Amino acid sequence: MFNKPFRVKSNTPIKGSERKKLKAELQKCYPTITEEDLVLAIPNKEEMSVMKIETHGGEVVTAHVVGKKPIVFHIRDKLYPTVYLLWILPNKLVHYFTTWNEVVPKFSNGADLMLPGIIIKEELGLRAYGRLNKGVTVAINSNTNSAAVAVGNTALSSEDMYMAGRRGRGVEILHCIGDFLWQVGTKESPPDLGPPGCQSDADRKEIPPQEATASTEEQTETSETKQPDAPDANHESLSEAKESTEAVVEQKNPQETMDDLLNYCFFKALKTTAKKIELPVLTSNFYRLHIVPSCPSEKTLDIKKSSYKKLSKFLDVLTKEGVIEVKEFTKGVESISAIRYDHERVRSFRVDINDKQDHQPVLEKVGEMEKYLPPVITRMYAVNAVCLPLFTGTYRKGSNLTTQQIRQYLTEYVRANQLQSATNPSQVTLDPILSDVVLKKGEVVPSLSWEELMNRILTKLSTVYEMIFPHQTAPVIVKGELEPVEITTASRAGNKKVTLISGLETYRIDLDEFAHRCQVGVAASTTITNSPAKKGQVVLVQGNQIGFVGNLLIDEYGIPKQFIQGFDLKKAKSKK
Repeated sequence: MFNKPFRVKSNTPIKGSERKKLKAELQKCYPTITEEDLVLAIPNKEEMSVMKIETHGGEVVTAHVVGKKPIVFHIRDKLYPTVYLLWILPNKLVHYFTTWNEVVPKFSNGADLMLPGIIIKEELGLRAYGRLNKGVTVAINSNTNSAAVAVGNTALSSEDMYMAGRRGRGVEILHCIGDFLWQVGTKESPPDLGPPGCQSDADRKEIPPQEATASTEEQTETSETKQPDAPDANHESLSEAKESTEAVVEQKNPQETMDDLLNYCFFKALKTTAKKIELPVLTSNFYRLHIVPSCPSEKTLDIKKSSYKKLSKFLDVLTKEGVIEVKEFTKGVESISAIRYDHERVRSFRVDINDKQDHQPVLEKVGEMEKYLPPVITRMYAVNAVCLPLFTGTYRKGSNLTTQQIRQYLTEYVRANQLQSATNPSQVTLDPILSDVVLKKGEVVPSLSWEELMNRILTKLSTVYEMIFPHQTAPVIVKGELEPVEITTASRAGNKKVTLISGLETYRIDLDEFAHRCQVGVAASTTITNSPAKKGQVVLVQGNQIGFVGNLLIDEYGIPKQFIQGFDLKKAKSKK
């Protein structure tokens, strides 16, 4: 779920009441958790926030972050622990399945855990996979370290897993070490808790009774293979590890894998977005608008990594097979002139039932672009010399506060000094300090409403913006108004229009990647030049591309619309 970049919609500090609510929810979901465990997981003095994110697949997820580490996340009102929380409270929350160490890296690429990859003890029969229902939250560890490396849901009940004969999917992986949710945290490695089955007796007692037997029995296989009275056990264990790893991930030549993916995307396009396409169509447009969007969300299509290397060679093969016809209507520009939908390869093709995505043309994903994550931007207010008398004793000059913190402080100040009107609770009597801060020179007002008082204080404070970039612990503070990404158009020689994009450096957007993305998206040349008006560089795109650039910044880069200037220019012109 988090193996691709997601968009952070909001990231707000959490209240004390919400902190208690989360602790109560944890105790409800995991009855074995104690008060001491809750203190370890959610320290009272540790900063805590709730982050609302939208995954690559459009799923809205909320994650609670404690001290820079996401500890739990909610999907459709169901709570799941992260690997960070499972490291703090090992073997206390969920049932563990153990897999071979060679399988673990595959999870971050979007792979699920298949039944052949789960280490079990065959003689346990129906209890080999524990006593779990379908859809139960479980954790995965490796045969070399009992610390969790992934979290997911069981794809089958324990009984069905046994009856499946070690074939099929065992656990649907939702989160794992190395994914983008893990990268939001401190990105630390798992603690060394020793191989599964090597915990102390005290540790075993902390596991729920119904899980302890299954957890212990299924994880002791590795230790039992090292007994001196089983000379061939090590050999059998290594063989089983090799077979399990091959069963989970089919080993293929990288070029063959990319060839298969390219063919799959082409024929899927013929069955979906290009089913009623108007011909002829440029081969480059067909690739950009139909083949690339047909790629499954958990994979990345790169024709340069295939054996064809170029699109023209791939289409030549299909032309020879009689699937399509390609003609050169203009010198150097090829177009698909005909598609044989009755061809055997087209008729026999079936879209993978697990390939769940909207079959709509989308922007091509290029290179490392997917790794960009937008900063979390928060408007804040700095205590200045004018307002310092009001905040003295709690905050000092230069302290950056959110609107919520200011409102909370103001409420406490009014109550402590008994300034709320007894006859009209909506009014606040102004004492000398409040009068000096909020009233203009010569203005005499005995009281103000709560809302007006709050607005006047915010006006007097200095505006700052806090930008928290992924993988960076210290926030970036920008004094004054935050410079937006500016999109403008200009005329060049011959009345040719060009689109200029400036301010990208503020949001740490790679200019080369962005320029290439525009070049591919609108099939126009792009250049990067120094800005004549202000510091920084400008991306120049041929033609009026305001609409494309604006949608690219919002949909793909996750920049909030309020920080994009000039995007509404296109809409205003269209209305006229």
